This record gives sequence, C-alpha cells and structure tokens, in this order.
Amino acid sequence: MHYNRISADCHLDLIWLPPDLFVSEAPAALKDRMPYVAEGPDGPRWVANNGATFGLAGGVGASGTKHEPGKQLRVDVMAATGLYEDGKKGIRRPGDPHLRVKEMDRDGVDAEVIYGILAAAAKL
Repeated sequence: MHYNRISADCHLDLIWLPPDLFVSEAPAALKDRMPYVAEGPDGPRWVANNGATFGLAGGVGASGTKHEPGKQLRVDVMAATGLYEDGKKGIRRPGDPHLRVKEMDRDGVDAEVIYGILAAAAKL
C-alpha cells in the first residue's frame, strides 16, 4: 500500500476518550480507582476519586484547559473547525475512529501513529 502522508506525532489524550471508558471496562475491584467524567464549574471534567483532575472533557491539549481565543494560533485553527464546540456537546472527534478518519481525510493524512494518554498514570 502506498501512503502519501503519514503523521507520526498524533496523540489521543484522555480528555477525548468516552467518559465511561475506564469505569465500565475495569474489573470490579479497581473501578473506584479509575478516572471518570463529572460535572464541574466549567463543564464536564475528568477526575478520579483520589482527588486527581485531568482537565475538561473535550478541552485543549493533554491538560484539557478551556479554549482561550487568540492565545495560541494552532488551537484557534482547531477551534475554527468546531472541535471544541463539538467537545462541549460530547462529540469526541479525536476519540471516535469514524470521525477521526474524516478529519484525516480533510487534512490529507493517509495513516498515523497514535500515542496514548500522557501523564495520567502518575496522577492515579
């Protein structure tokens, strides 16, 4: 198979994963240690029972911060596609394989290497 463009620096951050992923899939003995999504003052936020916080669901970057227009051009470009507005509606484009493929097509990417969630394990 011939690829024109392969992205080798993609990340699938915790904030874009399904909100019940870890609790629903963990063994019963570990469920209370898993991160989950709870309502916060700025919207749904990833948290854990040990007090750790992981950022806004559908937020900016690995830390899930709130989008601040004009702060970072790259983030503003992603915001212009509706990424963060969709995230507020529970549409997790980076974490949904069907939606991710559409984004890859839009960006002219044929294949990608996806790196997993960063730094979350240290907080658990």
